Amino acid sequence: MREALSLASDAGAAGEVPIAALVVVNNEIIGRGANRVIRDRDGSAHAEIVALRDAFATINNYRVPGATVYTTVEPCAMCAGALMHARVSRVVWGAPDLKFGAAGSVIDLFAETKLNHHTRDVRGHVCEQIAAKLLKDFFAAKRSQRIALPLQNNDQHDDTSNSSLQVKTATWHDDSATLKAIRFEVFVEEQKVPADEEIDKWDPISIHAIAWVDGNAAACGRLLPDGHIGRMAVRKAFRGKQIGAAVLAHLIEKARQRGDLEAVLSAQTHAIGFYEKFNFVAYGPEYLDCDIPHRDMKRSL
Repeated sequence: MREALSLASDAGAAGEVPIAALVVVNNEIIGRGANRVIRDRDGSAHAEIVALRDAFATINNYRVPGATVYTTVEPCAMCAGALMHARVSRVVWGAPDLKFGAAGSVIDLFAETKLNHHTRDVRGHVCEQIAAKLLKDFFAAKRSQRIALPLQNNDQHDDTSNSSLQVKTATWHDDSATLKAIRFEVFVEEQKVPADEEIDKWDPISIHAIAWVDGNAAACGRLLPDGHIGRMAVRKAFRGKQIGAAVLAHLIEKARQRGDLEAVLSAQTHAIGFYEKFNFVAYGPEYLDCDIPHRDMKRSL
């Protein structure tokens, strides 16, 4: 378990939720895995599944009967199912997962007798405090993330006067009301963009960012699956305070964590100078989008 915890710590340093797992047969590690959801752009790339895939490749089989899986956090339903399908004999987990845990915290799939070939031997709360502290520290750092971000080159735009500013990653499923409020205020009301063009098919599958100042939603932006950054909007009352810079820096970092090699955007011509501070370079001719002059810009990551 301590080796799994070390692997989890490495995953946290890479921007993933710090969870890791090991597959052990006859006291030999045959599979290692840590969360790779962000790096692989794969919602199924949880630590247990990554470790099982490594083990399958090692033994050239799709099952690992007799194996013990050590995982730093209680498996979710997806991972519990994968462990049972792999015929894992024993599971040892660390910290409980009160939201998704499928070994007793929310449900206990391993105890469900109607499921065939389920893992019989499950032990939890091993090295619980260390595993829980990894998670607590990781999410505390995320919550306290401010303008000063661990970026490169000219991506650092610190403004200590905005000590209450926080930029948080958002999803369309959970935060669409806030995102719509900001974007409609800026684009529809101010810039007269048609309301039916403001929301599109990309919103549900994009990574979004929202800047909060003293609990007020101040700005937002999004990162599309193809690396396109867009819908950058700052409410009028919050302009001139580097808040847009904080949102852009946050999205650039998300693109880097995801493994993107390049970021692109369509800049309103009056904002080209702002994006140039982030090493974006304009290319191609000027064009109109919703009757607003734009130019394409890009930069390497």
